[in-house]
Amino acid sequence: MGSLQQPPAELVPEKQLCGFGSGGCNKGKVMMDDRELLRQYARHRTEEAFTLLIQRHLNLVYSAALRQVGGDTHLAQDIAQSVFIDLARKAASVSRHDLITGWLYTSTRFAAAKVRRSEQRRQTREQEAYAMNEISREGTPEPDWERLAPILDEVMHELKERDREALLLRYFEGLQLAEVGGKIGLNEN
Repeated sequence: MGSLQQPPAELVPEKQLCGFGSGGCNKGKVMMDDRELLRQYARHRTEEAFTLLIQRHLNLVYSAALRQVGGDTHLAQDIAQSVFIDLARKAASVSRHDLITGWLYTSTRFAAAKVRRSEQRRQTREQEAYAMNEISREGTPEPDWERLAPILDEVMHELKERDREALLLRYFEGLQLAEVGGKIGLNEN
């Protein structure tokens, strides 16, 4: 397995905090574990706690997403954002896990699968639209006259004489309906 891919700089939060109240990392201060950070966020909506969680796990989520969408960086960014939004929404329940790494990886997998399905549906719709556009641009295909001619002649001979005369005058001779009607003794209606 390759190394973790670095997410784009715009996805990486700027602050890096170890504890709260001090405004940053202090030497000798024990860093909070993921579970405690998630509890802090779930209970008090502490942005610093959530920012630190993102910093700790963004590389994992982004690189997993990037692999699962075939290297598409834009989709991987969308997936990473979606996973962390989901983590924020489910913070209270996820904080019961001893480690959130597995949850993040699995959520990334599910989010990537959802994106791949959406992309596949979008591509299918685009291909169908393209095919329909090509068909309408080309018009209807020309009939195979060599195969149709014998059938057409046979059907024409099965018609009553007056009907056959009307079709022949209209479609083979190219007369207007009024002219056809005049020749066979009918009016336009």
